[in-house]
Amino acid sequence: MQKDQWLERWIPLLAASAQPPLLLELGCGSGGDTAFLIKQGFANVICTELSTQALAQCVQAAPAALHVRHDLRKSLPFAGQRFDAVIASLCLHYFAWAHTEHILHEIARCMKPGALLLCRLNSTADVHYGASGHPALAPNYYLVDGMPKRFFDREAIDHLFCSGWERISIQEMIIDRYEKPKAVWEVIARVARSATAGNADG
Repeated sequence: MQKDQWLERWIPLLAASAQPPLLLELGCGSGGDTAFLIKQGFANVICTELSTQALAQCVQAAPAALHVRHDLRKSLPFAGQRFDAVIASLCLHYFAWAHTEHILHEIARCMKPGALLLCRLNSTADVHYGASGHPALAPNYYLVDGMPKRFFDREAIDHLFCSGWERISIQEMIIDRYEKPKAVWEVIARVARSATAGNADG
């Protein structure tokens, strides 16, 4: 069984979002969370990933999902107001601040009014995985082993979700996902109904 079953406690909330809900998972990686969602009875899951190798692993782990290769630096290839929930675990913190805001706007555009977002982001306390000792590209944004990585404090989280979101839960926590403890922010929010009103696409 995969460690770090972070979605487990949010299954009732996801299940209550629609019958049956259409879920979008961004940055699915090798498919651990995708497979968990499928096993929980969510039959309508679309997952995206940039790495072709990871996406192939996700196909093996969760063949019932619809797999889409996508680069988060580009706009999401989905119509507006389509999804009942979006899951984004540890995939939204590689970008300059303006592009991070653009990605959140794109996520909101694709969500139905009142839909759920479940996401996790690097914390500034994540010292084992790049939050200190690396060349700075901008405040709390570092070049870590050749990869830009952003780390969030509470002020940045509040700023990112200050407009267009109804926040349900914001928690900083240590997770057991990798070899060493990792510090993350877990953010659960609903897209505000007014935020999606003008963003329908076709």
